[in-house]
Amino acid sequence: MTEGQGGAPGGAGGGGWQPEAPAPQGSPPDPGEAASQAATGARSAIDDVGRQIPGNAAAQPAPMGLVYGDVLSRVVAIIIDGILIAILNFIVFMVLGVFLVAGGDAIGLGTNWLFILVSTAIGLLISGAYFVGLWTTRRATLGMMVFSLQVGNESNGATLTTQQAIIRWLLLGAVFSIAQAFTPAGFLSTIVGLAAFVWVIALLYTTWASPTKQGLHDKYAHTMVVKSVRTVA
Repeated sequence: MTEGQGGAPGGAGGGGWQPEAPAPQGSPPDPGEAASQAATGARSAIDDVGRQIPGNAAAQPAPMGLVYGDVLSRVVAIIIDGILIAILNFIVFMVLGVFLVAGGDAIGLGTNWLFILVSTAIGLLISGAYFVGLWTTRRATLGMMVFSLQVGNESNGATLTTQQAIIRWLLLGAVFSIAQAFTPAGFLSTIVGLAAFVWVIALLYTTWASPTKQGLHDKYAHTMVVKSVRTVA
């Protein structure tokens, strides 16, 4: 992958990175701009805070209007995604929970492992469908869209293949659902939870330390996250 001025990602051919279109000077205001001012202000505030963190200063935009995705924006984006997934899980479990709990009690399980196993499987299915589906169709999750982030192939910016998206999801999001399955397991739950915490710290550190902001999940999946920067023609 080539790099533009200021350490920002360079351009690619068809199907590559997709910067925001330049806004020509003197153009009439966008009718929907007023409705998005709150989100834009929040995004700007996050960016301002991120630039104050040593080693997390945003790269200068290249001519095509892209910079590497900063850590703080990506963390807030995945928190937004986590909240959305939690809401989806809650809705599904409200529908299925009564049947799962009743089924576990009917077969005499002290700890309702039927509910735990099925809920974990459903949680993984929802999380995987959300991340893999949006990465391979929209190039970004809903949380990423708030900050104009997009993920693509590291070498040419092409949309992720399903295999790349699954690998990235397994290393980034699936660990939380898997760790949740061990919650009733006593001491084993503590070990698994600690391992998950250490893994998250490793992802954060490797992303922060990488010149191209590629954490371990990006390295193994051969992916890269960039941010579109609105430029004036």
